[in-house]
Amino acid sequence: MEPIWFKEVLADEIIKNDDIINEMQSIVTDIVCGHIDITRIVENMAGVLTHKDSENREKGMRFFTNLLKKIPQDFLTVSQINFISKFYIDRLKDNHRVIPAVLDGYLTIVGMKHFHISLCGEYFTVLFREIACQSQLRQDRLNIYLTMQNTMDKDIEYMKSLGPDFVFGLISAMDGERDPRNLLFLFNFLPKFLANIPLGHLVDEMFEVISCYYPIDFHPSPDDPAAVSRDDLALALCPCLCGVQEFGEQCLVLLIEKLDSSLRVAKLDSLRLLAESCKKFKPETYIPFLKALWSSLYREISHKTDEELKLAAHEALSALISNMAASHNTDQSFENFVKANSSKESCVIVTKTMIPAIISYYEFKTSAKLQVASLEFIGELYDLAKCWDVVNDIDKQANEIIPLCLTAVSEPTKEHQMAGFKALIRTIDVLKPDLVLPFVEILIHIVQHSDDHDILLVSVETTNAIAKKYPELIMDLVVKGKCNIEEMVDNKSILQKRLNLLSNLASIDDFTRVIIEEMLKIITVDDKNAYNVIKALNGSISNTSLYTEEKVTQIESDHGLIDSILTWLLKEIKSGSKESLVHGYTLISNTMCSLPSEKQKAVLERHSSKIMEKCQNEDIYYPLLECLYRSLQQNVYDSSYEHIMTLSIKIAINNDNEFIKTRACCLVAHFLNKAEFGQTFELLYESLKSYLSSCTKDENICLSLIQLFGWIAKALILRGSDLFIFWLQKILITLSNPECCQQGAEAIRLIVSDQPDCLNPRQHCRTSLLYRQRIFQSFAKLSEKFGPISETKETYLLCWAYVLEKAPKSVLNNEVGKILPLVVDSLDSDNKDLLVVMIDVLIYFVVAKNILVAQSFQTILPRLVKLSEYMKSMDVRIKSLQCLYEIANSYKTALLLPYKTDLLFDLAPSLDDKKRLVRNMAVRARTRWYLVGAPGEEKDD
Repeated sequence: MEPIWFKEVLADEIIKNDDIINEMQSIVTDIVCGHIDITRIVENMAGVLTHKDSENREKGMRFFTNLLKKIPQDFLTVSQINFISKFYIDRLKDNHRVIPAVLDGYLTIVGMKHFHISLCGEYFTVLFREIACQSQLRQDRLNIYLTMQNTMDKDIEYMKSLGPDFVFGLISAMDGERDPRNLLFLFNFLPKFLANIPLGHLVDEMFEVISCYYPIDFHPSPDDPAAVSRDDLALALCPCLCGVQEFGEQCLVLLIEKLDSSLRVAKLDSLRLLAESCKKFKPETYIPFLKALWSSLYREISHKTDEELKLAAHEALSALISNMAASHNTDQSFENFVKANSSKESCVIVTKTMIPAIISYYEFKTSAKLQVASLEFIGELYDLAKCWDVVNDIDKQANEIIPLCLTAVSEPTKEHQMAGFKALIRTIDVLKPDLVLPFVEILIHIVQHSDDHDILLVSVETTNAIAKKYPELIMDLVVKGKCNIEEMVDNKSILQKRLNLLSNLASIDDFTRVIIEEMLKIITVDDKNAYNVIKALNGSISNTSLYTEEKVTQIESDHGLIDSILTWLLKEIKSGSKESLVHGYTLISNTMCSLPSEKQKAVLERHSSKIMEKCQNEDIYYPLLECLYRSLQQNVYDSSYEHIMTLSIKIAINNDNEFIKTRACCLVAHFLNKAEFGQTFELLYESLKSYLSSCTKDENICLSLIQLFGWIAKALILRGSDLFIFWLQKILITLSNPECCQQGAEAIRLIVSDQPDCLNPRQHCRTSLLYRQRIFQSFAKLSEKFGPISETKETYLLCWAYVLEKAPKSVLNNEVGKILPLVVDSLDSDNKDLLVVMIDVLIYFVVAKNILVAQSFQTILPRLVKLSEYMKSMDVRIKSLQCLYEIANSYKTALLLPYKTDLLFDLAPSLDDKKRLVRNMAVRARTRWYLVGAPGEEKDD
């Protein structure tokens, strides 16, 4: 006999029999064993899930949610999860009794292995629209917060793409939260949220909803077995209040206000917040508040009885001084702050007094945070002494710093080690030879056994600093000792970290020959570790502050770096991973980039013909050719350029590999951009046109051609050539073709956007500061000839949006008559990216009081009103309301009065918008329209 869950009567059984829950494990077993599909279970539950009685629907949702919890997380397929997700999202619109089971169930779905992150976008949209979070029970609110956290853990980039709506959703959800356990969760979650999700225009709202809890005024119930303490909440809240730089001014105003409070707990929290904020905010943030901060800190430091308050004030002061000293301080704010800028004598007095005091303070076994702050402070004081050239006057005190650094780096905690090494780097001048060995022992141990990226970076930097002062000691102890490159280890992680350290040291003259020779030996004979060496060299040589052009040139001249890398790439190109090959290509390109023109020519003479031969037969070799030629000086040219240009065009058009195709387009652009004016450029340009004119009209080739046209146009306009207009014209023609208009729009975006690894000065490319203005003017002129057809009108307008977004607003003034109709047409679009840009342009014209806008009020105003209810984007609604406000605020009353009554009526629905920011802007806009024509209205007519 079939179990009841195989039958449609399952729904009735759930309603009538509470004991059906005991059969849950049997149901799960049948699902996992494949005896029944979960979608059939849902179908059999239809009667209870859609029952007219909300109490029975609640039973159904509870049953199904509990079923999902017991199913293995990796069992359900993508299609099954999609089906269940849509069902739960739809249930968010149900009766309030059903909601807790829906929230619990969706949290379970998010945790499943095959859950696709894109599903949560619709979930959050409906959740924020339909559910008032603070109306739910504590656990249900926590489930909402957990769902946000778990989706961010799955794919942070997708959550960023949800934009301000997601940010506002979180603000609305937590606004009014009072449960201490939920607050502790939120305060621990918010720093990650703030660090990864841009707040946009919601900075004030986010700070407001966080700061309302500051300072924490809470005392747990003595009967609570798992009570959250006030200190737990205060400690977790602190990083939230200074989570992003944009909070700076508001945070400092708040903490200064609380520092002046009579409440001791408020003072302590404010001092801790000040110390924490110094890790996040830039020095400039504090400059307007220094006087008030110093006054408050001095008062607390001078406290005679409260040692805890005094200690917190010292910690805050140390953190503030460390922060301020990190800037260039052109206005001498830091010196004024520490009262040491009046003379050398005062600097000597301060440093002689403070250095021993800080060392004693550190050894007093204070908290770890205070010890770290002490190390940072002592480094600032030594910098101050160097700045005033009084190091010799404090020689005795300065010599005590290095043993303190050794004590710190000997501690097991990362914080002590980081602070100790940083202080050592700043005071390296007073390091004595007898202390080099203890530091090296610790540094090598960290390099070989630590996996922490931050401590590894500072360890390498410290070794580098010691090596510059004591090269012979580091050569014996590190290069020929602890990290001898000839004694390779099997552990790839340790090997990579050793090589990173050695490649850094190779930038120092005393180490270059020994290290580079050994590394190149590995590349040429030891295939097993060659990739690790190339990765290390690429990471170091790309750092221009470490390796100067002269140093790279010396390495290439003395050791033939490029020859060795090319040899390795030729062996690995068919079997190596893309990541390893890209490291090789980039290393060659960065090396070529640093060479003078005669050295570049020598490299090309040795290798280009051989690689060209291989490229003729297989495109896979093309990136080798491209990395050799990408970074050439403008005066480097030989007869092979035309042939390479033709080959590059062929690959850009016909190759199916996106990486190779893009590299080919980039090299074509570089050749055109860098070719010398006159015959050289003309030969290349004619070669390009000749080849392209012979191409067939195959659809796939046409799409590739459009991409190539974008690169060509960008290269030409950056070199200041009017020939770019010809290619821009070709792109504009594609905008009238529905089959390829999207590629045309992407080509326009390419032209106006910056490319990080192509067409920039580092690769010796020509650039023009005003090229975006020229693009705008040329695009505006050509668009008159190539207007859109109805099928591609939105893409055509999108191209205009790309151009207008990057163009300086001031250049738009001469083309208002041409741009305004496009803006007005765009207001009728359903593309939010297009709408945001075009409304911004309209606001610019409105603020400038352009009369052409007023002449189009009859069309503009109804469209803006319609967009004020555009549900796909909160940004569009806010900007449309802002534009309506600016219109009422900018134009003469006589022009506005005919529309006033209709506007006041039409704006009423926006006052009830679900988003607070929209409601705020709606109130502002409607109030301004209400005042149109009122007695005493202030407006310059």
